[in-house]
Amino acid sequence: MAGSSSDAFLEGQGIPVDLPRINTTLEQLWGPAAERIGGPELEHPNVTRIVLANLVVERLIPETDGLGPVLETVVAKFPCRTIVLRESDGPERKITAEVSAVCHLPDPGSPQVCSERIVLRAGPQALDLIPGAVRPLLEADLPLILWWTTDPTLHERLFHNLGEESSRILLDLPDPGASAAAIKLGLDPAISSCSRDSVWYGLAHWRELIARFFDSADHLETLRRIDSVQIEALSPDASTPPRLALWLASWLAGQLDWKTRGEPSLEATDSGSRLRADFEGPAGPLGVEVRTRPFADPRPLYPRLLSVTITARGKDGLETFRLCRPSAESPDIEIHADSPDYCRLPSTVYAECLEPARRAAAALELSRFDPPFEKALPFLLWLLESADRGRS
Repeated sequence: MAGSSSDAFLEGQGIPVDLPRINTTLEQLWGPAAERIGGPELEHPNVTRIVLANLVVERLIPETDGLGPVLETVVAKFPCRTIVLRESDGPERKITAEVSAVCHLPDPGSPQVCSERIVLRAGPQALDLIPGAVRPLLEADLPLILWWTTDPTLHERLFHNLGEESSRILLDLPDPGASAAAIKLGLDPAISSCSRDSVWYGLAHWRELIARFFDSADHLETLRRIDSVQIEALSPDASTPPRLALWLASWLAGQLDWKTRGEPSLEATDSGSRLRADFEGPAGPLGVEVRTRPFADPRPLYPRLLSVTITARGKDGLETFRLCRPSAESPDIEIHADSPDYCRLPSTVYAECLEPARRAAAALELSRFDPPFEKALPFLLWLLESADRGRS
């Protein structure tokens, strides 16, 4: 193999290759590439090829829309053989392929960690050939993880074929913008018992801080007396609540064994939208409200939670527990508790927003078993379906 091809391979440039020769070509490319970088010097660290899993990334649109940097960040944290599925506009019933290396240097003096990226491109007439093209490329005895990034209802048969063979599915759909039908299919436990929405992992700080309010055994009774929850969110599209906010409401409902009442309502407001949902809690009826407002320009590409306010009926009146960011850009969350049994001095913690790459990495690294997610899912679908009806 020519040295120029090895150099391009190592630098992440795609090397075109015939589909049946992908594995052979990779073996030929790794040898010269390792020799080129080999050596004990700091400037020329040794190459360590690491594969923890087979990661199949569905991106059946012509452009990557920024997926590349996210994927490289994820693979740096979770090295794997990555197979990216892309759409082409060719009328031929064939799949084209290219290969490249994805490398990063963990620490000075450490071996350079590399893994492989295989890109398969298929036109509309060749989508049914994708599963057969993927299977021979999978590393034996390693799990298959499917990372799906577009509406699965558009390619439902392909989603079923790949999803049913996967040990884990990461659903990474736009927020907002994904329909309830897309989420329901993408997280269908009949397809995979371990399907996760990447947006769920954006709640890590908020869930932890809410739980801290009620960690003490003396405060568990307060959870039974909750009578309202208000969530404020900022979103690129304020006409509907983002999944990030709905997942938080659903997590509370699932953990506290609330029962749904009636149907949620979505209405437009002067500044965006408001979704209202009623539940039955241990102490009686309670309401959850999600208020969504637009970002001021420039707008981030994904939503952010601004505040969560929980009220409970106490013996001496209303008790209030509130988390809020001082501003949309702030990495801090302020903590307030107005209750006789709590310290009333406000405090602040550092809790930066988790961007898509960190959410995806968390979804790949964390346990396959997530009972809070599974309890929250039916509530999320209930809220999403109502929000979809409210917009139609």
